[in-house]
Amino acid sequence: MAIGTTRFFQNNTELFSRLNEDLKTLQSQAGSGQADLKLSQNYRDVANLSAAEEAKSETSQFILNSQRVQTDLESLDLAMERFQDLLIRLQEVSVESSNDIFSSEERQGFIQEAKMLKSEILDLANTTDSFGNSLFGGVSGLERPFELSGDGAVNYLGSVIPKEVQVSSGLNVKQNFSGAQVFQNMAGQSGRFSVFELVDDLINSLETDLNSGISSNLFRTQNTTTVKFPNTGADADISFSLVTETGETNFAAKIYGNDYSLLVDKINAESATTGISATLNGENKITLQGNSEKLVIKKFIQSGVTSADTTLNIVDPTSSVILEKVDPDRLNNQDISLRITDAFTHVSTMRAEVSTASRRAQDAEATNQDLLIQLEEDISEIKDADLASLLTRIEMLMLQKDAAQATFTRITSKSLFDFLG
Repeated sequence: MAIGTTRFFQNNTELFSRLNEDLKTLQSQAGSGQADLKLSQNYRDVANLSAAEEAKSETSQFILNSQRVQTDLESLDLAMERFQDLLIRLQEVSVESSNDIFSSEERQGFIQEAKMLKSEILDLANTTDSFGNSLFGGVSGLERPFELSGDGAVNYLGSVIPKEVQVSSGLNVKQNFSGAQVFQNMAGQSGRFSVFELVDDLINSLETDLNSGISSNLFRTQNTTTVKFPNTGADADISFSLVTETGETNFAAKIYGNDYSLLVDKINAESATTGISATLNGENKITLQGNSEKLVIKKFIQSGVTSADTTLNIVDPTSSVILEKVDPDRLNNQDISLRITDAFTHVSTMRAEVSTASRRAQDAEATNQDLLIQLEEDISEIKDADLASLLTRIEMLMLQKDAAQATFTRITSKSLFDFLG
């Protein structure tokens, strides 16, 4: 009869099981080369590994963001390059159509081309990327941020705030642009303007028989002339310049309900300087008289008028026959040409901003790629098992197992008679 108890056998069974499990774990780590990290035993390594894995995930997302934004900015640059090409053609139409020898049919051809250019610019302004996101809608998410109304005006429905994407910690890069900034808020020598209004002005200038926007010498035959102004509706802003031998004097006034008396008062207030006096004749007519041998009207600007005829007309005081027209400065071919040049410069500035954003995204991607390699090395170092230590522990466990087995076998081989004798 062997010596032992149930508890004795159970304890030894648990010991052999634990030793076998520990050996299996260590051999698995030695085979894979990966350490088996436990929170209870490797708290610091587990914490460092968790932080490194989180940083790796964030850095990988930054890299994807950088690559995506570079693709979007490339699409933006191509769209703006196309925009510049359209502006160049618009300038060509403006220059070619300024020749007075063209017939009305030939001018109609320029009008149709200008209308097509407006349509192309509108389509360009509603361009989307490969995911259907608007390039010029800002953060609005609208697929078509620009809308053509029934009267031919183009309205912007998108956001004035551009969409940005984070490409690294603390660095955001523009992913698209606000259409209001690109198409409707162009910087020019005479102020801000919309490219769509600019094309409309070119079309309007081609639809009327325009002069240079400067009158002839209205006092060449007599020292009096009658000027008829456009209907203002409820209110409108009117300004122009009178040029005499003494120089050029500017006048501006807000006109309410076709009441031009304020403008008459302003002209008379400068009579001592200009030698010109004014009289209100009704029907938006002002008679100018003086002792000067020269009187030229130029720089006529109006906004808010309601009549179809937006020109300043020199009329016969008796028959009211129009003798001469002075067109608004904005319809003057020279002014339109200058604004087209300003528009081209504006788009060039926008393209430079796109290029800068793309370069920042590329630099961020390169930096994040380097950081990702470093993080992967750190993670690998934490996860990698210490083979020398593992082999030593395996050898020790095997010795413990052999010793335990030998002791168990020796004890269980004895009987009670071996101890009686």
